Amino acid sequence: MMDRRAFMRRLGISGLLAGLSPLEWSRALATEGLQGAPKRVIFISHCHGWPYDAWKMRPQGLGESQPWSVDLSDMSQEAFSQPLAPLFPHRARLLALDGLSLATAELDMDGNRHDTGWVHAWTGGWADFSGTDTRSWAPSIDQLLIDQVARPDRLPSLELSVNGGLEHGRPISYATSGTRLPVESDPAQLWQRLFGPALAPDPLAARQQTALDFAHAEYSRLAPRLSGEHRDRLDAHFALVAQLGARIQGMAELECAAVPEPSGSPSSYDARFDAFSELIGAAFSCDITRIVTLSLGEMPTSDFGWDHVTDDVHKGLAHGIYDSAQKHEAMTDFLTRHATQVERLVALLASLPDSDGASIMDNTLIVWGSELADGWHGYQHYCPVLIGGDWRFKTGRYLYWPHETPIEVLARDGYAAASGLPHQRMLVSVAQAMGLNTDHVGIEHVQGQTGHLVSCREPLDELTA
Repeated sequence: MMDRRAFMRRLGISGLLAGLSPLEWSRALATEGLQGAPKRVIFISHCHGWPYDAWKMRPQGLGESQPWSVDLSDMSQEAFSQPLAPLFPHRARLLALDGLSLATAELDMDGNRHDTGWVHAWTGGWADFSGTDTRSWAPSIDQLLIDQVARPDRLPSLELSVNGGLEHGRPISYATSGTRLPVESDPAQLWQRLFGPALAPDPLAARQQTALDFAHAEYSRLAPRLSGEHRDRLDAHFALVAQLGARIQGMAELECAAVPEPSGSPSSYDARFDAFSELIGAAFSCDITRIVTLSLGEMPTSDFGWDHVTDDVHKGLAHGIYDSAQKHEAMTDFLTRHATQVERLVALLASLPDSDGASIMDNTLIVWGSELADGWHGYQHYCPVLIGGDWRFKTGRYLYWPHETPIEVLARDGYAAASGLPHQRMLVSVAQAMGLNTDHVGIEHVQGQTGHLVSCREPLDELTA
């Protein structure tokens, strides 16, 4: 279990709670030129979707033929579903979305449903199975946000994975080129990436920058003699070099309270999750990055009490979610355990003061989704939870939409004639909440199996209403 007070002492900010002013605290942050505290975002993805019948809530006997929403502040913890109950302490920050589908993934069937699902889930685009590794035809939403959110002199994003069971975390991040980005699964290596450059700066970095400056000056002198095509290429090259140089210099000059280096790799899944959570909190506090993806690989079955049945979550439990009440219960416990981990992350970020006098969590949006809708490889009931983002969203609610989108999706008893709303609209809402001026993320429209044209554009207006 994470000791947030001890972590804050290690981060060197316990004095703020004793009366240190926001101005004094902000001097420890490398946030020159900011207007108030920055907005940050974390994308979390777990394996095998949701056991929908256990996750969903139907308060006050509400039906499924019309859209509705309920205020979570009016509900007791006992009224929450088991997988959502751990998040009850943060209910004022929640938006639980019931009524979306990975509908476009159902129309993109060149490869296996896992790969197709995780590409669509976080890029909103089509999967490309033409190579040895699954690619995407669109960048993932975290990478779309970099130009809008990230600092040019710090790390544009962090790609992390908590591993521990038989299978590692599924991909979230895809570059503009369509390739998946590498992930860090070792908290000690992440610490080195975050704080190593400032503690042990490269003595050659300054000379290298001087050489690059000289080369750019020579190029500027010769540029008028070059053709437009060659000049554009070199301009792009030097722009990338300048960005890298600014980032190296910014990380080397980082001024932040000391964060102790992790001693060895944490032995348990929970300990790795908490170690990453603390480093995310430190990175946000020091403004090292503002965008994080956190993929949750499979937990050992002993972590959620089902090692007496199998050691394999994927084939031993998730595939049988509709064939066995016992396995459905196991996957409910699996998801509930993840919810307790996410709750600890939220609580930690809520305990860390930000440069504007609020908390880090007050200026952070967490988007928790999955690679699939369920462990049976379905795309029907996709149930993301948004946590935070009240600068844009009206939080503290459970929202429901009926499945009326004319795209057939695989369901337990065959193909359902209609799906939920395309999940791309949730991604658009998130992008707009983070300041990106766009009306689509990935696919803009598709044609269902019956010939109906379905729009994937525009945000979910109900999130702000």
